[in-house]
Amino acid sequence: MPLIKHHYPIPLVNKLKALLSFQLTKETPPPIPIVYVDKHLCKLSNNSMKARNMGLIPLLLMILFTVYLNVEDLCGSWQAREDTTQRRVKLYKQEHGENYFSSSNIHPIHKRTYDMLDENGELSLSNYMHHRYYTTTKVGGTYRLKKDISFLVFYVITIPLLLFFIIRFKRQAPMVFDRDKQIVYLWYKGKVRAQHFKGLRVYEDFQMMRIQTRGFDKHNNMQWANFMVQPRHNPYYNGSDVYEPVLAFICQFMEYGREHVMPQHEQWQTDDKPFAFFDDEKPKDFDQQLNAILTHLSENDTDIPLDKDNLPSASGMDISMSMRMKRALRGDNNKAQHNNGSE
Repeated sequence: MPLIKHHYPIPLVNKLKALLSFQLTKETPPPIPIVYVDKHLCKLSNNSMKARNMGLIPLLLMILFTVYLNVEDLCGSWQAREDTTQRRVKLYKQEHGENYFSSSNIHPIHKRTYDMLDENGELSLSNYMHHRYYTTTKVGGTYRLKKDISFLVFYVITIPLLLFFIIRFKRQAPMVFDRDKQIVYLWYKGKVRAQHFKGLRVYEDFQMMRIQTRGFDKHNNMQWANFMVQPRHNPYYNGSDVYEPVLAFICQFMEYGREHVMPQHEQWQTDDKPFAFFDDEKPKDFDQQLNAILTHLSENDTDIPLDKDNLPSASGMDISMSMRMKRALRGDNNKAQHNNGSE
């Protein structure tokens, strides 16, 4: 028996009987992360915007706070050095007279201290920087220079990048469950992903629930795509106890309709909509992409059957291997045709 047992997505139809018998609390709003319900559609969101709000934005604020601390430390050191220099100059004048710094008998160290101040008796930023990094080279000036340059490079790179990703982070389109057509679909960065509801697969672990759909890649090959759901909005732990109400609501909506799962509302939409500058817009050729995927799934059995332990069966592995062989041969033929055309 292997120490590590591999888990594979389970066909949702295998759990359909248990999910249809699950007792929903119909007086309360739908379970998170369901965001919209009407007579025809049920929409499910993922945790991408919450992840941005819990990850990128706090990270940016932390970095900005370190910038504030470093600037505050620099300004404090500058002010302290100016006060110290002014006190020393005043002390030298009291000991040696007001014309001490214009005489020829001035001590070199006293002269250097006096020259740090400008004509107004203040320590300029440029003079302080020279003192901080070069005058005190042997007592930590070089270390401070390297440290400050490292921080500056880090801030110049990370802050604009984080701002760019936060601003350009698009609100991902929800997964739509269409009861009339019994299909599931969504779009992501211009690509449509879909699946017949009866062919939907779900993989659950302690971190998230992955709902698998199908779609074409850039080479026009059919591939699997994960829609990740975290009902607790916790990036580290969720658990099956929060997955079951979500799946039960969806299955009962698809089977019995809105009147069964939400009789008190003809249409419902959540108010919890995380802020985003941009939305992932619906592709202009959405209908064409959706029809192409559903037609392909209806005409081609590309799924891998599972055995009683939810592992790919021997025949399923043979089917998968034959599909890979066909794709490899198709790729070799395309390369050969390309080479012949170039000759």
